[in-house]
Amino acid sequence: MVHSLRFPFRTLGACLGLLLAGQAASAQNGPSYYSAFDEPVVSRDYQVGATDTGLCLGCVVANPDRAADANLNNYAILQNTLGVAGGGVSLTLRLNGAGLNNYRAGVVVSTGSLLNATVLSTITLRTSLNGIPQQEVQGTDALVSTRLLSDSRYGIEFVATKAFDKVEIVVGGVLNAINTVRVLYAYGVPAAAQLDRAVGYLSRSAQPASGDYVVTSGSNGPIALCLGSGVQNPENTVDTDLENYATLNTVAGVNGCSTALKVKLDGTALAGYQAGFVVGNGSLLDLNVLDGIQLTTYLNGAVQESRQGADLLQLTLLADNRYYVSFRSTQSFNQVELKLGALASVLNTVRAYYGFGIEAAAFRDVTPVLSNFAAPQRGTEYQESASGLLCLGCGSSNTAKAADNVFAPGNYASVRFPVLALGSYKLKLRLNGAGKAGNRAGVVLRTSTDLLRTTLLQNIRLTTYAGSTGSQLVETASGSSLLDLGLISDNRREIAFLTKQDFDWVEVEITGGVGLFSDARIYYAFAEDPNPSFPAVVGPPITDGGGESEARTSRTGSNGLSASGVGLEVYPNPAGGNQKVEVNLPVLPAAGSAIKIYSILGQQLQSVALTGRTAILPLTGLGAGLYSIVLVDAKGSRVASQRLVVTQ
Repeated sequence: MVHSLRFPFRTLGACLGLLLAGQAASAQNGPSYYSAFDEPVVSRDYQVGATDTGLCLGCVVANPDRAADANLNNYAILQNTLGVAGGGVSLTLRLNGAGLNNYRAGVVVSTGSLLNATVLSTITLRTSLNGIPQQEVQGTDALVSTRLLSDSRYGIEFVATKAFDKVEIVVGGVLNAINTVRVLYAYGVPAAAQLDRAVGYLSRSAQPASGDYVVTSGSNGPIALCLGSGVQNPENTVDTDLENYATLNTVAGVNGCSTALKVKLDGTALAGYQAGFVVGNGSLLDLNVLDGIQLTTYLNGAVQESRQGADLLQLTLLADNRYYVSFRSTQSFNQVELKLGALASVLNTVRAYYGFGIEAAAFRDVTPVLSNFAAPQRGTEYQESASGLLCLGCGSSNTAKAADNVFAPGNYASVRFPVLALGSYKLKLRLNGAGKAGNRAGVVLRTSTDLLRTTLLQNIRLTTYAGSTGSQLVETASGSSLLDLGLISDNRREIAFLTKQDFDWVEVEITGGVGLFSDARIYYAFAEDPNPSFPAVVGPPITDGGGESEARTSRTGSNGLSASGVGLEVYPNPAGGNQKVEVNLPVLPAAGSAIKIYSILGQQLQSVALTGRTAILPLTGLGAGLYSIVLVDAKGSRVASQRLVVTQ
């Protein structure tokens, strides 16, 4: 499986090289939409407005059509000279298609300088569908993504939970301040490919018992120093409600204090499954929190393996400021423990929602596009350049190895920077397929003999390019805008950023200084779907009548196609709680087939026998949320599935 090269079992590298040789592909993702029209029409494609309340002196929107035309590099200007008591201006932009639930909804803006908290506090994003308001997010609550180009462009976005076809940006006023915001375009791009079902286990029990969780705390010093440490409501991590949580507390500045919560899973996870917890603290977590986290797996009470710190654990953002912190196991387990240690001068309070052991395919794209060519050539598959008068002794070797189809640990391009060298080196790698808007664009690299720390990301810049020669600059990201996707093995790491436009090349730029990159190793570039949210259904393998299990892990796109090629059309989707949903099949189903609705916990909620190509499903009794519509045959084996979003 192509996906295997993302994980520590790198002994498979030679075999993977044969599988990937000459393979051209496209990272799987849904369509992306933009406010891009050849001849934008006012009122239909764009609209200028003002807030209903307050006074806005000197407010103007100049050239609003430029934010809706096909040129994504020109812009409209929203200027709010003085807003009083809520006064402000707005620009609404229609997309050339409807973004779905779990799309990233946003606008690309430029202020001519750094986009700081003061400016963000004046910005509001709103979405609508067919003229009906959907969602509203304040700029300070939205995600500010990569700086796109050299002129301080940013993406301000959020992950939509409702479908939308228009995005509105509102700029309010700040007393005695002049707010000028350039708006280049609005967009709706897929946030993640969603796995409809994944094999795995959660810490959930219909009737939690005390043996389902264990709380421990300790100190290397006097017990009194750890007063205030502990776990509140630990039973919340083992019930069937995935929205409630336990709270782990440790004492600030007392490094000897720790608090641990061990939970029992509802089954035994196999070696290779991802082991972890869903955590949060009500706001965005500082990545440094990983330095104080340790995960340990157990099998029937016996310790299996443990991982600790930012260099061993992955922290991935989910919805509502939740994260999953996890590592890939090498041994079976049925218990997971989360241990929280205190960091100096930091009050550690972490919410633990539930533990899990889920197949690795649920967390990563199984079909990434790579810089993997059988015989890469300079200029056509890779390009390199360097700059800096002070970079005496800098050099590179084996550059083509970052673009070939060999994935052994010793196969890489090498870049050398002497101590105190201030130059920079760029290696541009063509992908063996198309990178799609919404994909993560990244590289796998290693720096010297040390683990890559967050502070060293300041010395790395990633840039995407389009076109067969890589001449068209698309997007760029550096520093805190980059995503550190975690450790592979041998201190190799994946560094990436979320894209907003299609691309064909990924360039990594490394800046020297103080020997941080005295021996940088670049292995390959990639484009992949971002981490999905948790699958709609998590449960044990489905078995057919003969007892054979299947790991039903294929991703479904917006058309609901399964691996067998059978598709489900579900309409309407999203659907209101009082509506009926129509499910259509392209062909007559086999005798004994049925359509079933499953909850996010894998509970069967409805079943309708199929006698033709159409089934009507009443949604009575279903609350707002995400469900799976599953077509099963007479043996109960899944044939196809599709997600269903139920709104209020």
